[in-house]
Amino acid sequence: MQPVPVATAERIGSLDALRGFALLGILLMNIPFFGLPHQTVEDLTIRDEFSGPDHWTWWIVNLFFEGSMRGLFSLLFGASMVLLISRLVPRSDTVSAADIYYRRIIWLLLFGLFDAYILMWPGDILFRYAIAGLFLFPLRNLKPVHLFGIAGTLLVLMSAKYSYDRAEPLRLRDKAETVSAIDTTVTPLTEDQQGALQAWQAFQDKQRVEAKRAEAAATARLTKGPLPVVFAHHAGITSWLQSTEYYRHGFLDAFVFMVIGIGLYHLGILQGRRRKRFYLLLALAGYALSLPVAYWMMRTQVETRFDPVAFAERFPIQLYDLRRLALTFGHLGLFMLVFKLGWFGWIQSLFAKVGRMAFSNYMLQNLLGSVLFFGYGFNLFDELPRHQLYYVLAGIWLVNIVFSVLWLRWYGMGPLEWVWRSLTYWKRLPLR
Repeated sequence: MQPVPVATAERIGSLDALRGFALLGILLMNIPFFGLPHQTVEDLTIRDEFSGPDHWTWWIVNLFFEGSMRGLFSLLFGASMVLLISRLVPRSDTVSAADIYYRRIIWLLLFGLFDAYILMWPGDILFRYAIAGLFLFPLRNLKPVHLFGIAGTLLVLMSAKYSYDRAEPLRLRDKAETVSAIDTTVTPLTEDQQGALQAWQAFQDKQRVEAKRAEAAATARLTKGPLPVVFAHHAGITSWLQSTEYYRHGFLDAFVFMVIGIGLYHLGILQGRRRKRFYLLLALAGYALSLPVAYWMMRTQVETRFDPVAFAERFPIQLYDLRRLALTFGHLGLFMLVFKLGWFGWIQSLFAKVGRMAFSNYMLQNLLGSVLFFGYGFNLFDELPRHQLYYVLAGIWLVNIVFSVLWLRWYGMGPLEWVWRSLTYWKRLPLR
């Protein structure tokens, strides 16, 4: 039997609403990278943002949202794979379902390259999700206990690797201190020992506030340049993020949460099939575990003035991903509890509309961000204080919501969703 796409009537409201919530929420973390040099986004010392609205904006956004919206999106990606396959298999055979799934993934990969290189958004997640999604299909029928076992093992390994990587400055310092203790009047330094001293000195020089500000200024000049300059600058960043950095850190960042999402879907958690008490306890546990750790980490960053050596000394074990997972569960539990209680129904409806067009809305966010901030557009890059970037975010959210509401009055799916599905099934599907 020929496989056909999922009809609008078959959609699951909780998944659409949660996807819309995550899609809007992910811009909370993206908008600073659209509007500021990444050095400024990650380090308050560059603009001396240790008081005032910029300081509190950094605290609120990073304490309550950092990593969690991406986490929700990854959970939903894994769940969507199971949902797609489960609806395709009864209408066709497993081989045909796999064919549709992998065609869909390959097209997503190409859309990701368009987003990264044509829209010039280095933070693109489509390409990364497509690569991770290539490995999901064989896991579709595993029991949740096995899925969580795989994810838990990978999460521990990932945290161990990140802990080792983050301790590199400590190893540089210790090696340099060992070499410095050598009496060079008796024992001349070898080339390796001289190199250790030079590497530590270079690292220290790079951590000086003046050096960080100079690097941020250089990033701003390139991003505010004409189209060819912006393209060349972002193409270099994208190539590194989508290759070296992705396979060092990004792949497991996405894949682990996708695997968890498959398990949560099998248990009916993402579909809202559990009792309200379950979602309340999930929210309380998630926030109780994540928020104190997040506060502790952020407080340490402020106290050490973003010194990576001092931070690594206080946090020898990398807790970011464990905190991110707990915070994601907290948001998931709270959102599903509100959904089941029926509170703020009109807001839930707006989330669901945005979620039905998540692909189109994601690309629209990136298009607007690039046009508003980069040099070939309105050139607002590095012009606004941190907190004012969220005024721009509110405008983009409004565009997403109005666009979704108006479009879905006449059409059954978003414009890019229609293109994606038509390419996947290799035929022109009805849009209305």
